[in-house]
Amino acid sequence: MKLKIFSQIFALGLLLQLVACQIPEADMLEGEKQLSSEGVWLAYHETQCADPWGYCNKNPDKLVCVKEHLANIDVTVFEATVTGTTGGPVCMACQCGTGRSFKVRVKSEDVDKVLAIGFKKI
Repeated sequence: MKLKIFSQIFALGLLLQLVACQIPEADMLEGEKQLSSEGVWLAYHETQCADPWGYCNKNPDKLVCVKEHLANIDVTVFEATVTGTTGGPVCMACQCGTGRSFKVRVKSEDVDKVLAIGFKKI
């Protein structure tokens, strides 16, 4: 009897430890970060193949190519995120969207450069 009670208490303690590790961060949406207020946030809706940084095959994470392109045009990026999914577009033309958005936080002096390549202020 004591062994059964001990086993149940042990299993309950183990379960509570596992559940405690799974608590999500408050005020966060899946795939999104809290947007910081320093700098200016801009967003770009990814297209099938008409993005200003061109075809990106260096990394499955296209955010690397976005950051490289912005660095090439002398834009200082403080932070960058990607949101949305590529859950199967209806339109496969180059100018059609993929459903993902790139969000970047840049210096206020760089906003005009970033707006010129198709980003929009958030």
